[in-house]
Amino acid sequence: MQRGPSGPAAGFRTRRVGYGLSMSLERDHVRRERLIFEQDADAIRDVVPFVCECGDTDCIEGMEMTVDDYMSAHSAPDLFTVKPGHVFPEAETVVESHDSFWLAEKDGG
Repeated sequence: MQRGPSGPAAGFRTRRVGYGLSMSLERDHVRRERLIFEQDADAIRDVVPFVCECGDTDCIEGMEMTVDDYMSAHSAPDLFTVKPGHVFPEAETVVESHDSFWLAEKDGG
């Protein structure tokens, strides 16, 4: 005579969904994704180092900003971030200034 599972799994059936994942695996996946998202959201608010994007090809000076600031600064193709004071006024305009970086725009496109 063949017997079913015993112990904690006795009488528990999983429904298969999606790519063959059981519901319990699906819930675990959702929990992990939520945790990763929350960690990424925290990381976006953390200040991280970036390299100055000024026109001096030899410049490798660092500046710090959040990932969110960096992404916002690059929302348009003519915007870029520089270390304070690293602009060429004849070709660039400072759009925003922050303590550790400036948002600059190329003049005339």
